[in-house]
Amino acid sequence: MQVSGGTLRARELFIRSRAEDAWDRVMAELAPATREQVGSGFLETRWYPYEVLIDLGATADRVLGQGDFALCHQMGRFSCELTLTTVHRLLLKFGNVGHLVERAATAWRTQFDAGEIIVHEKHRDLYVFEVRGVPEPSRVHCAAITGWMERAAELSGEDDFQHEEKCRALGDRFCMWTFTRRPLRPL
Repeated sequence: MQVSGGTLRARELFIRSRAEDAWDRVMAELAPATREQVGSGFLETRWYPYEVLIDLGATADRVLGQGDFALCHQMGRFSCELTLTTVHRLLLKFGNVGHLVERAATAWRTQFDAGEIIVHEKHRDLYVFEVRGVPEPSRVHCAAITGWMERAAELSGEDDFQHEEKCRALGDRFCMWTFTRRPLRPL
């Protein structure tokens, strides 16, 4: 499986935004094969091995975070900010989470050369989607997907959703996300 340079470039920009020396600190801890792939940066038009994404995320999470994948979640949120175009943001401003889910499924194919997002449910109060076909599940990747989807929902004005995540890397049968609208609180 391969990942686009654009996805990796978003991770690099996030890491660089953390501290002046953050990129150098992460680079020093990467596996030698990843460091060689990274070289002088990522070309957005090039494809890289999926393992580079995982090593970069895991290393950044360990070096700059707590090693609990929270930083990977933040990377996903940051990536959402970078990847959603102005047109998509305008559509999201009108609370169209359905458009968001469809956008994620379409965007997958531009970011990864294998796997797919399958939308199982798409209703006003319930959205369920699954990532299939990723050979090696990883908390690094799933945490970033969760962060991306959460931020996109917030940008849509749909901040009243809660979510549940299942992840093959945690022993679940699927990598699946369920977003449901929180019930209204009594006045």
